[in-house]
Amino acid sequence: MKLSIDHGSSVPLYLQVEDLLRKLITLPEYQNGKLLPNETEMANKLGISRNTLRQATNKLVYEGLLFRKKGVGTIVTRPVDSKAKNWMSFTQEMKSKGVDVVNYDIELSWVHPQKGVAEFLSISEESKVLKMERLRGNKEGAFVYFVSFFHPRIGLTGTEDFSRPLYEILQQDYAVV
Repeated sequence: MKLSIDHGSSVPLYLQVEDLLRKLITLPEYQNGKLLPNETEMANKLGISRNTLRQATNKLVYEGLLFRKKGVGTIVTRPVDSKAKNWMSFTQEMKSKGVDVVNYDIELSWVHPQKGVAEFLSISEESKVLKMERLRGNKEGAFVYFVSFFHPRIGLTGTEDFSRPLYEILQQDYAVV
């Protein structure tokens, strides 16, 4: 694929680059964890500043299509494959069965992820992630224990109102789900 953009177009350069990157990451040579070309090289080939390239790249990082790894480069993320068409959260599923969910305990902490979690999230073990432990159940008592780790790019701070359903927070406040 030829890397080029139209400098004379009325479409802003960063949007053209964003579109180019979207096409680039669909190519077999860049899919499933492969590195994109070097930032400086790509900016020079396109005749744009690194800041313009970063602006386009940041959008795709935010969308979860790309991931930056310090000292390595920009990596195309692996797509999440799910057969679930109508995924329901735990709260939604329990409500559909007539069960009101109660949070008995919620513990939040910023931790260095264990190797398996770091690999799953494609981040370094030196990064910090928000870890949430929840003890949940119904009015009779607790019956399930959840542990969740959140990728730093989501932007959770740990100060959110976690009495609300997690999916609601992620969807409405962070446009993630």
